[in-house]
Amino acid sequence: MSDLISKTDFPLNTFEEWRDSVEKGLRGKPFDTLLRKTEDAIVRGPLLRAEDLPPSLAALGRANAPLLEGRAWHIAAPVRGKNLGHANQQLLEDLNGGASAVRIEASLSLSNQSDFKRVLEGVYTDLVPIQFVPSALTTEMVQHLTELERLSSAVVWTGLDPVKTTKTLLSAISSVKPKWRLLGVSPAQIIHEAGGTNVQEIAGMAAALAESMRIHGVSVTTQHMVIDLAADCDTHLTIAKFRAARRIILRIAAAFGGDGSEIPLCAVTSQRMMQTEDAWTNLLRVMSAGFGAVLGGADMITTRPFTDGLGQATPFAHRIARNMQLMMMEESHLGQVSDVAFGSYWHETMTEQLAQAAWKEFQAIEALGGMSTYQDSDQFKDDIGKSGQDRRTRNDPILGVTLHPAKDIKTPEVRL
Repeated sequence: MSDLISKTDFPLNTFEEWRDSVEKGLRGKPFDTLLRKTEDAIVRGPLLRAEDLPPSLAALGRANAPLLEGRAWHIAAPVRGKNLGHANQQLLEDLNGGASAVRIEASLSLSNQSDFKRVLEGVYTDLVPIQFVPSALTTEMVQHLTELERLSSAVVWTGLDPVKTTKTLLSAISSVKPKWRLLGVSPAQIIHEAGGTNVQEIAGMAAALAESMRIHGVSVTTQHMVIDLAADCDTHLTIAKFRAARRIILRIAAAFGGDGSEIPLCAVTSQRMMQTEDAWTNLLRVMSAGFGAVLGGADMITTRPFTDGLGQATPFAHRIARNMQLMMMEESHLGQVSDVAFGSYWHETMTEQLAQAAWKEFQAIEALGGMSTYQDSDQFKDDIGKSGQDRRTRNDPILGVTLHPAKDIKTPEVRL
């Protein structure tokens, strides 16, 4: 049996021949009925070829996140709620169950050293990175953190706003612990959850990053910055989105004369995609979003409990959320290849188009005076509001709600 040489032993059809065959199959319907567009009006198919690839390609690997110990990314346990005792108990369960990092959310009521000690009681803080959701901490709270002896050798990301905390930040940087990162920006919270598109989210991230570099310099920013992005249930678009964001981070750092490759890019699955009707279908959404974040190259990923649209999650919902990532990591081995989308016609093309569109939006924000000025303006509210309204007007099908709705579904339990 002779060896097949794929380029010569199989006929090569032209794009025009392929299109002719497709149009015959459509039986009179126009070819454009096959075209799909993103919320940013970027065409995403139906066929992409080598000719569509960007002129130059570069692998977009993860940053060198600390304390990975052989993992490809960190599974971050969300720490939340008003009850510090329960939050600590759930955190310990998550860490014992396979989580490798801590993500402390804004809903946690922390006001003094005793509160921090209570939440972190029993946690081996030298072994797991501790991230605070960007802008969740005040400068006074950060001061309480710095005085905790047990955190002196820990990896702590405080998420301080690079603009609003400038004076305190400048005084703290000189004496901050060596493994700490003080800065954080989260267009996922500011833009995504408010209704923005992927391009708007990436552009907001870029503008906030550039603003930090102008204020604090490229060295301080790259050393102390942590960035959050949202991951939603459109897996392939999420892959391209995180790759485009990484590319823009590198480009902005280079423009200021630095290297942005060590800036951690964290993913948190979207809150706005979560449904209250047949909440069990959120399992599919969260898994799809987490999958996209993994293959897109996120350094730390938080998969929401599937009941987040209903109320406070039970230990069962937390377990399912972390087990999703454990399956991707330990059973599917998704972290074994760095930048798995590298060279893919669709993902490379979409990465390029998202990056170019976001860069154009970023330049428009810069022309208005930067992210802080834009965010405080009526135009920001109008732009994000219009994106949300456009989404509601399209009324896309929602699995379990308007698409294949099921009857007599038992509502999952939540904590009261």
